[in-house]
Amino acid sequence: MKKRSCMLLGAVLLSAASLFAGGASEAPKAESAQSAGAAKAEATYPVPTKDGAFPLPITSKPTEFTIFLNFNNMPFDASWPVWQEMAKRTGISLKSVISKSNSNEKEAFNLMLSSGKLADVIGYVSATDLEKLGRDGGLLPLNDLIRQYAPHIQWYLDNDEKFANTAYSLDGNIYYVPKNQTLKFSEFWWIRKDWLDKLGLQIPTTVDELHDVLLAFRNGDPNGNGKKDEVPLFDRAGNKMPDEYLWLWDSSTEFYVRDGKVEFEPLGANFETAVTNLRKWYAEGILDPEFFTRGPKGRDILMTANQGGCTHDWVSAGNYNTKLQNEYPGLEMVAFAPPADQHGVVKERTERFPGVGWGISTQCKDPVTLIKFFDYCFTPEGQELLNWGIEGLTYTKDADGTKRFMDNVMNSELTPVGYLRSLGCLYRVGCCQDANYEIAVASPAAQAAARLYESHPEWYLSEEPPYADGRLDMKLKPEDDAQYKKIMSTIRPYVDEKFQSWILGTSDFKSDYPAFVKELKSRGIDDAIAIVQRGYEAYTHR
Repeated sequence: MKKRSCMLLGAVLLSAASLFAGGASEAPKAESAQSAGAAKAEATYPVPTKDGAFPLPITSKPTEFTIFLNFNNMPFDASWPVWQEMAKRTGISLKSVISKSNSNEKEAFNLMLSSGKLADVIGYVSATDLEKLGRDGGLLPLNDLIRQYAPHIQWYLDNDEKFANTAYSLDGNIYYVPKNQTLKFSEFWWIRKDWLDKLGLQIPTTVDELHDVLLAFRNGDPNGNGKKDEVPLFDRAGNKMPDEYLWLWDSSTEFYVRDGKVEFEPLGANFETAVTNLRKWYAEGILDPEFFTRGPKGRDILMTANQGGCTHDWVSAGNYNTKLQNEYPGLEMVAFAPPADQHGVVKERTERFPGVGWGISTQCKDPVTLIKFFDYCFTPEGQELLNWGIEGLTYTKDADGTKRFMDNVMNSELTPVGYLRSLGCLYRVGCCQDANYEIAVASPAAQAAARLYESHPEWYLSEEPPYADGRLDMKLKPEDDAQYKKIMSTIRPYVDEKFQSWILGTSDFKSDYPAFVKELKSRGIDDAIAIVQRGYEAYTHR
């Protein structure tokens, strides 16, 4: 793997570290929305060109390009204030080719492809599909355009290894400009500290201690309603993500790399340990009895009913501390370190990596102007617009450069992020997500969680590729990708089905396991492992 400097990430983490300075074990005292929404301006963005070397507007007369993009069921909307401001500053506007009533991204994408008429700008949820479109001649290779006309994007390619690994396809071309991430942490382990206090318990530090605490939650009536209705361990991803529990014993239902060798974890000893323990936890009432059917609203259902005790989730889990104070005075969710597994290792498998952004179709008549617009999104001014919105409308700036989100953002009926997105901020485009913006909208509990996890980089596996959709998220050659999908189309549902039956106790894990391994072999798991190994070696030697 090419070794590049990590100046950008280092600068951002130093910025985050300064904001998170102080103790990390307890949430800070409640702050006003105004102070919680403040962030000091930091030199976290590269400025590879001299002042004035990026002239605006980009075009001498207003220019419109078409765009295909649908993020979080929101087709691109040119009327969003942020994008109106973007057009005013750059001279470039974007017109969506997706009907506002069509929220099905996959359906809309396939309709566009089948029509033969491609938008000038194309973004899509699947990096694999975008790269395939590029190899098939639908997206332009952007390498030369970036080198000649996009110095800010080029800076990231030269200095941010994760960004470059995401951007470059296996054929050496760049078919889309990624959306970059500048914070390491992603999700956290959360627990009800008010329940711990009521039962005289300490925050667990190992998986065995976690078991004992959760069993006490189940049997000790910490919500005080006289009913045994507590759900100690819950998750809102349900059977789409059983791995969050398996991680407690350093396992998963996915592929994993140990010492440079790819493994399919259901074939390993840790998996046997994990499933055996999870079956026990389910039988004891520790694991959510509706784990496989609860659905994505499970967290809100259980927390609103004052029944949820512990989960692995995003920073938003800390919002319940204020959201539910009137109903349940003293409710307090706090983040805690990942419990040490059976080998004594503390590890957090979720981590932020750059994601899909947008590319330029081969039907675009003016890709030079468009790549300059893409580059504007990586300038300090462009990133400020996309992350913070419009000064005076969503944020103010103090004399020393400190930015503060305004009350309309912090006190909206939507979440701060939801409100910003309603104006066109934080969309899935090629840009860089600002660490300072995210800190500014975080609740006190979320800020404490960030301090804790960001201060322990040793918990993360940053040198390894990220996880997505049941495999290590690496670029595979087209022929390998086709074979991988064919093999896993039979293996994935089989593993999920067997896992569910073992946890629910409808079949016996110990007696089933030898036949399970044999069946995986017969369905081609060894070939799938070899494919992922080739992808991993390409990733590490690019």
